[in-house]
Parts: sequence; C-alpha cells; structure tokens
Amino acid sequence: MNNPSSTYLISVRPTWADAFFLGRNPKTIELRKGCFGASLKPGDSIVIYATMPVAELLGIVRIVKREMLPIARLWNESQQGQLARVSRTQFDDYYRNQELGIGIWVGAAKLLPSPIALSRLRQNWGYRWKPPQQIQQLTDDQMAALNIGR
Repeated sequence: MNNPSSTYLISVRPTWADAFFLGRNPKTIELRKGCFGASLKPGDSIVIYATMPVAELLGIVRIVKREMLPIARLWNESQQGQLARVSRTQFDDYYRNQELGIGIWVGAAKLLPSPIALSRLRQNWGYRWKPPQQIQQLTDDQMAALNIGR
C-alpha cells in the first residue's frame, strides 16, 4: 500500500526560514538534533513558520530525504554548511557535544502568495494554538482552514 504524504509544520528562525525561498542558492538542508522528525519521509511536505519577530507561515518545501549522520559527515554532506546556509562557527555551536545530527534535504520550495500571520493561524486553529517547539503534523482540517495545498 502506498503511504499518503503528510504535511508537517516546523518553526525556524527568520534568517533561516527566509533562506528556503531565495531565488538564487536557496537553503536545501534543515539541520536538527536528537531524533527530530523521525516519521518524515520523502514526498512529505513541511510548512515553514518563521519565529518571532516575524511570526508568520512563509511557504512549503517538499522532503527529499532525512538522514541521521555523524557530525563531521553532516558538515561535508551540507557542502560545508552552504546547503544549510550556516557558517562553520554556527554549525559547531549548534552541534556542540553531539555525536549525530539530522539533515533534512528539501526541494520544490513554494512561497505562499502572502504570509499567514500568527494571529490568523490562531483564528483558524484556536486562540491557544502555539507554534511547535519541534514539529507538528498538520491535519487536513488545518490545511483546509488555511487554504494551502500540499
């Protein structure tokens, strides 16, 4: 049986959230720690939420692959941080005292016609809704409320 694709939401700092949608040389790897996104599979979509002070959904990317790799190999696979749009110092600081890191390769980035503000997300999903610290799978109802396709 074919697994249908799922859509997830992740929170990303504004600098790195914007980088997915650059016209030239966009960010194509999201770097994470721990067992982040263990259920992610190729073909799934990730909605990118830029954290404060932006606090908006910016767009959607499609997962190419997810790998857990030794830190040195992850650095090499990210083309020395270029694909993740990070410096060596940023990379080393983020993965300090970690043996393994998660790389989520993405493509097919689509910017939303207009960003969706946190206030509108709460109108659609409930006033107590908070952006995820890690990752949240979106329901079909949540997707429909925002009128964003996969």
